Order: sequence, then C-alpha cells, then structure tokens
Amino acid sequence: MRPALQIFLSGCLTFGVPLLLALRELHALRRHGGDGGWGPDPKPAPETHPKPLPPCLLVAFQPVGKPSETARARELELV
Repeated sequence: MRPALQIFLSGCLTFGVPLLLALRELHALRRHGGDGGWGPDPKPAPETHPKPLPPCLLVAFQPVGKPSETARARELELV
C-alpha cells in the first residue's frame, strides 16, 4: 500500500466517520422538528390525567384518628 493512500484512508477513518455520524444526527434533528427549524415540536402535548390509586395504597394514606377521649392520661410518679 502506498503511503499516500494509507494517510488518506487513515484521515477518512479519523475525521470522515465522525463527521458523517454528526451530519446524520443533524439531519435527524432537523427532520424531527417538522418545520425544518430548531424550535420545539409545534404539536401540543396531550393532557394526561393522573391514574387513581389502587386500593392497597388508599389505606396507607387515610388520616390517622385521634386517640380516644376515654384513655387515661398518664400521671407522673414521685420517686
């Protein structure tokens, strides 16, 4: 292999392949926008409603009741 051909092929691998990959990604980004610009997608995002909690989680989030009024209050003992 001639030295000039080896230098050319080495340059293509070093600079050509990453350049081609970058151009492909740039093309994909421009195509995704729809209008050819760099702006966000013009379609509005669909509204998503939160799913209801399953019954097993509803029990965990119920408010805790107050202690019963009839429970005796603890009194301090003198030692």
